[in-house]
Amino acid sequence: MRFFFLGGDTAPSDSQRLDDGALITGCARPRVIIPKSNGQGLKSDDDIPLSSNPADWRFGFCHGRAFNHKEKLSARQWSGMIHSYHQRFAYQKIVLDGGAGGGGVFVKRELMATKQLINGVETECKPLCDQVDGPRRVVHADFILHMFGRGDPGINLVWPSMEDAGKSLAGDELLKDALYAGFKSPLDCGEIETTPRVEDLMGDPEWREKLRTWPEERLWALKVLDAGFQQLTNITVATREDGTHLFTKRGARVFTSVGRDDIALAMMYCYAAFLIWLKSDQWARGAEEDADGFSGSGGQA
Repeated sequence: MRFFFLGGDTAPSDSQRLDDGALITGCARPRVIIPKSNGQGLKSDDDIPLSSNPADWRFGFCHGRAFNHKEKLSARQWSGMIHSYHQRFAYQKIVLDGGAGGGGVFVKRELMATKQLINGVETECKPLCDQVDGPRRVVHADFILHMFGRGDPGINLVWPSMEDAGKSLAGDELLKDALYAGFKSPLDCGEIETTPRVEDLMGDPEWREKLRTWPEERLWALKVLDAGFQQLTNITVATREDGTHLFTKRGARVFTSVGRDDIALAMMYCYAAFLIWLKSDQWARGAEEDADGFSGSGGQA
């Protein structure tokens, strides 16, 4: 029993932002398995007890794509790529960067289209919509998209204090602080599985031979995830001379990063998608009703 999620830090060229971008796929599966009272153990996935506690799940990243600003992907190209991955992974939830003027805003519009450009071919697709603008524009769609920002129903569900904050605060730094803290804690505690360093694998003769047999996409995905974890180590909290944290006027910590951080942000958005799914009632309904592996809010594989 596996459930998949997508996080994206997108930067389409037509948004006037020529930043780097990334799409990260995460996978969650139950961690705790309780044998049946008859002592014969579990007979199928249906017997695995599910919980809304993130600690009861094994969460890890299984796929990644990254692009630099020189590739200049358009919003339509980003959208087609997301739709193609949704066809492969059947995401439960998707979280994109939702800041004002951010790339995710442009991609969100394209995701609502019924025709998507996938591998250079116009393809009929079920729209992917958020729960704010989507219901007003599209009737039949997968409403699994969430834009990371104050006001999104899923974001407010995970960080309820942001709902009230959104009425009075002009900035998103408190939400960013909450995202970073909500990701760092389970990562430090081992609740988020990490991938091995590529250079360590290449240093092992057995693994080096195995990697040579991998398809190119799988190998590049491993390299992207490796780079993402390295980016995470380059994100630090700014401090004063006395070592105490530096805060904004609204009480949020100030974060700085050295080099790229797009893959790291996509990882955090992906984990946020997982948290939104756990906080909603869809995870329970989807697991109970969809024995064949599909649900109205996205499938499961």
